[in-house]
Amino acid sequence: MQRVAEVIYIVPEEREAFLQKCLNPDEEVQQIFWLHGVRNQFYFLMNTTILMTFEYVGHDFHKDMAELAAFPKTKDYYVQTRRRDVPADQLTTTNWWAPLKRVGSILTQNPLPSDTGKKYTVEESYRSQLSGFMWKVEEAEKEDLSFSEDDWSESVHF
Repeated sequence: MQRVAEVIYIVPEEREAFLQKCLNPDEEVQQIFWLHGVRNQFYFLMNTTILMTFEYVGHDFHKDMAELAAFPKTKDYYVQTRRRDVPADQLTTTNWWAPLKRVGSILTQNPLPSDTGKKYTVEESYRSQLSGFMWKVEEAEKEDLSFSEDDWSESVHF
């Protein structure tokens, strides 16, 4: 599996339509992406910039991406101009994309010692619940803890 990330800039008047199209593809488009190894695709928005990520599980990335870009139904999902080809004075008036280079990763494996067979006392279980260790699924789904538009001090920063 290979992670792919891109920064995308879409001019303001086209941004909402672009995001709606990408976030709501029809079933045939979803199937085409799936057959070409695209999994877990996410879009993030920060001010005027879109961050798109996905996991690639195929065997020939460049071939699959070329086929996706050439297919009539998926062709419009790709921004044609790379950032390096856009003159600096046109960066805010032209749709463009740029690949992000992976510089490293952490927490790819569980760093905790194995606790197989460990029994927790009632007090330990209670304290872990009070500290927020155990979340209710409903509460976790209500809020995106990584970003808060209202107060950056409450968001998680790395």
